[in-house]
Amino acid sequence: MKIGIIGACNMTLDIATRAAKSGHEVLLSHPRCIESLRPIAARMGDKVKLVAKDKAVKAKMIVLFVPREELNGFFDGLPDMSEKILVHTNNPFFSTESYLSPIGEVKSSSEIISAQLPSAHLVKIFHVLEPELILSKCQSQNGNEIFFMGTNQEAKNKVKSFLKTIDLSACDLDELCSAGQC
Repeated sequence: MKIGIIGACNMTLDIATRAAKSGHEVLLSHPRCIESLRPIAARMGDKVKLVAKDKAVKAKMIVLFVPREELNGFFDGLPDMSEKILVHTNNPFFSTESYLSPIGEVKSSSEIISAQLPSAHLVKIFHVLEPELILSKCQSQNGNEIFFMGTNQEAKNKVKSFLKTIDLSACDLDELCSAGQC
């Protein structure tokens, strides 16, 4: 499978490394400075290609790590994103400016992405949750747990299958919460 990854953090680079080792083609991009990723991509092997973000979004599944402040207009000018699966990682923020806005005016990064790409399928992934939840609800408890949630079941199933191919134990938070286990 071809996976687009936009943005560099521990989670996205771990996913890129695991995906390449599992045989997936990885299109790795960074919104600010793609050249800074060249030595990292070289260590990941020939399954990882550094590309501009307009090339990374051509993959059916895109893992996204972009600071919240940079999301407005981030997707402007890119190809059609209809039916794409966006795997959105934790929300980095580098400015407290938006958090000083009056209550009700601040949108979450997921709301911003959904507003810009209403026909894409957003699946949110989390790496860190309360230890009690991990110990009591997760499948493997071996340190490879990753949690996800979203509104489109087919997209979530594809993300879960992908995460399993890269040796991550995927736990659906929506299922846990609907069963009253959150």
